[in-house]
Amino acid sequence: MLRFRWMSEAVRLMMCAAVVAGGTCSTAAQNPDALSTYFEGKQVVVKMDMPGTQKGVEIYPDRPQPLDAKSYGDRLKEFGVSLQKGDSTMVTKVKVNKDTIEFQLGGGGFGTAMDNSDTSVHFTPADKSDREKELERQLNDEGNPDRRRSLQRELDYVRSERDRRDAYERRRAEDDAASRTDQVAMKRQQGGSRFNVHLDTRKMGDALTPQVVQDALAQYVGFPGDAGEPGVGGRPGAPGGAPALIERTPDQGSDSAQGLKKGMSREQVEALYGKATESNDHTENGLTITTCVFKAKDVRVQADFVNDVLIRFLLSSY
Repeated sequence: MLRFRWMSEAVRLMMCAAVVAGGTCSTAAQNPDALSTYFEGKQVVVKMDMPGTQKGVEIYPDRPQPLDAKSYGDRLKEFGVSLQKGDSTMVTKVKVNKDTIEFQLGGGGFGTAMDNSDTSVHFTPADKSDREKELERQLNDEGNPDRRRSLQRELDYVRSERDRRDAYERRRAEDDAASRTDQVAMKRQQGGSRFNVHLDTRKMGDALTPQVVQDALAQYVGFPGDAGEPGVGGRPGAPGGAPALIERTPDQGSDSAQGLKKGMSREQVEALYGKATESNDHTENGLTITTCVFKAKDVRVQADFVNDVLIRFLLSSY
């Protein structure tokens, strides 16, 4: 009888533990959906430059200094800036993990599984041809001085042709690598970024609310309705590409060029300066570059685009 009671008690405790665990999982599972529904699709303003990588910015709300300044500086240096301080961008995803909340902006940052960041190009010199090997064999066996000179001249020619082809292929590989590097740099500017908010989400349960996330990011992000953030909640970008999720409006009455930056779409540049007065295409390192000229007030802008993304520009007065 005692054994039966002990087993019954053990079963009861196991069932209670399962119910509690199930309740905890259910509670925790409610919050990711609530955060996603609340934030995703909204426009926010970043209050700091954001690195162009999916690694993003590490925030520890429970520390005296929430921002991990060292990793932040290292990532800015390594990956450059994708979102500049003052940029308006869309919250594209909020993902709750067991110990972090990914607050993704403008695509979440370049470097995810779908992004190809490999810029390396491998070059392998050509092997000796059968003719070159045969000439070397004949030269080694030939004793006649005149015949040796003739064989040597032909061998030198065959070797120089191999070296010439190798040099050509090496230049092509270097150009290809440079082109890939430029493309990755452009994609980093277009790919957005993210904040990684370090919280023990498993213990928080229903306490993990949108307000908790906003409070954790208040120093770094301007949310709709925040005082002093008139740009928040502006027109979201057009679908079909990360650059359209980023919008910057120059200050009225100031230099009309200060809103211009690399990584903007052609549509955004035209919103600042109007339609291009000139436009032509040319090729650089295998890329088709579209050069446009814009004129506004006393400023002339010559802008180069690749796939309608601004890669460089030149300002001059006229």
